Amino acid sequence: MLDVAWPELLVVGAVALVAIGPKDLPKVLHTLGTWTAKARRAFLAIQHDIERLGYEAEKAERKKTADNKTKSPDTE
Repeated sequence: MLDVAWPELLVVGAVALVAIGPKDLPKVLHTLGTWTAKARRAFLAIQHDIERLGYEAEKAERKKTADNKTKSPDTE
């Protein structure tokens, strides 16, 4: 992911304070936090769906393998 250290965050915060101003900075940070939370929830939902699809595919494959073993007798 992104590799951001504390000194870099301090520089970004200082630039934001100068560019946005101390009056509007809390509103901007709140909006940024809201967007970040929405993006994180969307990413986690997609990740959950992908994991669920993988689990269902594995389950179907195991069922198919088990059905094939029970249907075909050993020819030894």
